[in-house]
This record gives sequence, structure tokens and C-alpha cells, in this order.
Amino acid sequence: MIPRYYQAKARLIDLLGDLPGHSAFPPERTLSDVFGMSRTTIRKALEELVLEGRLIRGTGRQGTFVAPQGRIHRITLDALVQDAVTRERPEVRALVDLVNAESVLLHGDEPIGVRSTYLRAERFPRFAERYDGTPLRRFLTDTYDIRFGDPHPWCTTARATPRVATLLDVRPATPVLSVGWVGTDSTGAQVERSWVVLRGDRAQLALSAPARP
Repeated sequence: MIPRYYQAKARLIDLLGDLPGHSAFPPERTLSDVFGMSRTTIRKALEELVLEGRLIRGTGRQGTFVAPQGRIHRITLDALVQDAVTRERPEVRALVDLVNAESVLLHGDEPIGVRSTYLRAERFPRFAERYDGTPLRRFLTDTYDIRFGDPHPWCTTARATPRVATLLDVRPATPVLSVGWVGTDSTGAQVERSWVVLRGDRAQLALSAPARP
């Protein structure tokens, strides 16, 4: 059986489709009366829509408003793995026996994701000094003669940590899509472990179906 607040959320999303950005959204009491659901159920559905960036809560008694819809940027898994998405110059941090390269992915001037890669420091000596900000896999191939095999990716949903929320200009705990992969070299040895966290309201992961035999 579908939980009541999911039913409420689905009906609220339908209502959202008929309203332009910045317009006032009906208050809880009105929605409760119209849908025949408790205010608690309506409130829970509204809170999820606020976290997802579909609605904006005003301060005090200003009410709730429809969030303006930005353009959705379609990104392929290959573009994420190959570090081919526009980004700001990455920050490199030393973490005992690891190095971490982190950068903010951009579409125009808008942040749409955060990319974070971990490498073994002993395999990539002086990485922090030598890395020039070029696409990471190209840099590792040119500088350290790495020949990559196929990545082993996975996808899951998550909630933005305070740090990621700050980088993406969203509220902490906003639902995000987390795309991760382990990169190996041509011998099968692990080279990198990477994650990209994408804003669900600004980025869409494009997947291609496997070819028919």
C-alpha cells in the first residue's frame, strides 16, 4: 500500500506543474481540505518538496512559493569518469597515505555537482605539486603512464552533507544523486576511487542501453 504522504506528494507535484516559478503555493490548511488528508501528511510531503528544491519556504509568515525551474543539464557516465564536465580548478588535499582531488562541476555559472577522487599517495608521488588541473585521467596517463581499464560504477541516492550543500548552494540534507566508480589499470589493479554528487534539480545522468547481441 502506498503511504499517504507519497500520495499527497504525487498530487502536490501535479499541482506544481500548473504553477509558474515564484508563485505562491496554497497553505497546508487549504491543501488538507482539498485533498482530504491530514495537515501532518501534507506537511511531510511539502517538506520533501522543499528539500528537493521544488518549493521555497519563506521566512516567518511569508508562506511557500514555487521554485523557479532552471535548465537540466544531461551528463553521461563517461563524461563523469573522464572528467570531461566543466569545473572549477580542483582542490588537492593530502590525507596520510591518500591524496584527494575535489572540484565543483558547473553548467554555465551554476554548480551542479561535486567530484571527489582518492588516489594512493605512494603510487602518485608529488601529485599535489604536479597536478595542473587538466582532466584527471588524462593527467594520470600523461604523467604517471597509467593505462585504464573499464570502470566499475554504481549509483545511489543520498543527502547532501553540510560541506557538499555549501558547494552546491543547497540546503543540508537535500536529496542528491551519488555516482561512484572504482577505476583500475590494464592489469586490474585499483587506481582511483571516485564519487560525483549531482543536484537532482539541475543535472540528469544519461545512461545508454546495452547493445543487443
